[in-house]
Amino acid sequence: MKIAVLFEGNIDNRLGVFNAVVNRAKHLAEAEPGWQVDVYMVQVYDGAVMRWLRRSRVQAERPATVEADGVTIHVWWFKRSLLDALGHRVLHRRPRRFITWLQSQASLLADYDLISSHDRVAAQIGAQAAHERGVPHCVTWHGASIYTDPPRDAMLRNITIELLRGATCNFFVSRGLEKLACELAGDIPAEVLYNGASDAFHRYDDDERAALRAKYGVHRGHKVVAFIGRHEPVKNVMWLPDIYTRIKEGYAEGEVTFWSVGDGWQRPQVEQAMKERGVDCRFWGLVPPDEIPAMLNCVDVLVLPSLLEGLPLVLLEAMQCGALAVSSDVVGCPEAVGADNAFDVRDPRFNERFAARAVQMLQGRVAQIIPATMNWPATATREAALYRSFSRS
Repeated sequence: MKIAVLFEGNIDNRLGVFNAVVNRAKHLAEAEPGWQVDVYMVQVYDGAVMRWLRRSRVQAERPATVEADGVTIHVWWFKRSLLDALGHRVLHRRPRRFITWLQSQASLLADYDLISSHDRVAAQIGAQAAHERGVPHCVTWHGASIYTDPPRDAMLRNITIELLRGATCNFFVSRGLEKLACELAGDIPAEVLYNGASDAFHRYDDDERAALRAKYGVHRGHKVVAFIGRHEPVKNVMWLPDIYTRIKEGYAEGEVTFWSVGDGWQRPQVEQAMKERGVDCRFWGLVPPDEIPAMLNCVDVLVLPSLLEGLPLVLLEAMQCGALAVSSDVVGCPEAVGADNAFDVRDPRFNERFAARAVQMLQGRVAQIIPATMNWPATATREAALYRSFSRS
């Protein structure tokens, strides 16, 4: 079988969906060595006017292919259209130039037996290619294309519903995300295919962990509590200062080192709030992706109080490195960390209960395991079986 895997991404931001797609494709090819699995990525970039308006940086190089974890990614570049942007934001119409370009890319996929797209942008190419070729089209939904864009943008909502209803099958990274999609589009063909953590994320031996703690400035005997993610409202980062204060006050068995890894426009506000509360939190900013496994091997408890998440890989990555994880009870988070370790953000006592669980984790009173279904080999086996059934139908 010859399969085309499509997604939208950024060669300079190899996190989240980028890593999920690469690992899915890699493990599917390993599970079925007789299959050809080719990966294509759409990357949108800004011309001079759009760079000025959006304050984005120059995309100096636009390579035709890039390598990621042994997977070759063919990159399709599209220059963002000012007319499309104005039409979308002012007139609420579909971005005609972008959609026309997306549909034109479908002709490059004429020789494939199945199209596997990830999220809305790629799925528009996949749907066109599958229609022209008469082959199955499967769409994987990772989160924001379901829970962020449709509720606030009628145009994107209509496109998403069309894609959900038109797919041979929709794959969701959590049951919570599947439920939201069914509420949006009604009765649709759906399966859950969980993400997993890359093999790069694993618990190091004790000597190496101790050396890394020294490298990153963690004092002997200190516990490390960390947040990893964007400093933006959806990640609920403005609650971190209060959560960290409560953990600091609640953990009486020793000292706690607090970290925040990542960047975003709310970072200065979070830093100021930490200072006002007297929380000594180290802000690392953006860290190269290949350094994250080492940092997670220093972490005792990862905190993720997000308002919305599909199934955040960082939870699985942290647990696979030996950390415990506490999260908000949103979409797929409780499926990863366990219902007892996920808390309702609508609860007025959220910060109190969230922090209390983190303290219990620091005290060694919580056991946590990664669900057996949340690993790439298991997902690849299920994905291959589904593709066989679609190709026979």
